[in-house]
Amino acid sequence: MQKVGALLLLVGAILGALVLPFTNLGQPTGPGVLMDAQAARRKLEELANCPTSDIVIIGESIGGAVAVELAAEEAPRGLILQSTFSNLKDLAGIHYPQYVSFVPNDILNSTNLIQKYHGPLLQSHGENDRIIPITLGRSLFELAVGEKQFLAIPEARHNDWQTPAYFIQLDDFLRQFAASSPE
Repeated sequence: MQKVGALLLLVGAILGALVLPFTNLGQPTGPGVLMDAQAARRKLEELANCPTSDIVIIGESIGGAVAVELAAEEAPRGLILQSTFSNLKDLAGIHYPQYVSFVPNDILNSTNLIQKYHGPLLQSHGENDRIIPITLGRSLFELAVGEKQFLAIPEARHNDWQTPAYFIQLDDFLRQFAASSPE
């Protein structure tokens, strides 16, 4: 099963998780993917009996753009981005420069949305990612406001960023929520 497009929502540091593969995997649309993610967030809020402000959202790859859009709509407790990009147009310019002019500016454009999220951010990226170069991740990170951490993972590519160093950083990031968990 393809990992592209998976979105994981975690409730605080309890790690009660809902994994959502997007419905149109293979040919997802921007609005369709976002609707799936919004529905998943609502379902998680219902199942866990908690508001968005108690949820940590994780997005990987294209799911990172969806996670940023969710965070911009309604602030979660934390945001974790893995191997994601600034905007679809920049990514298309790397892989398909001849078609960049056909890519709409408003679809999967995290550069326009990341500044609306002011909560804690953990962003990681493999230094040898050839699918989404680390420069696109770093440019998104630079636009983020508030408390933020960036972890560049040496020698990691797009799909092998799950290193011990990453999990240590992730654990530290999530511990801050356990220490201040709502009653």
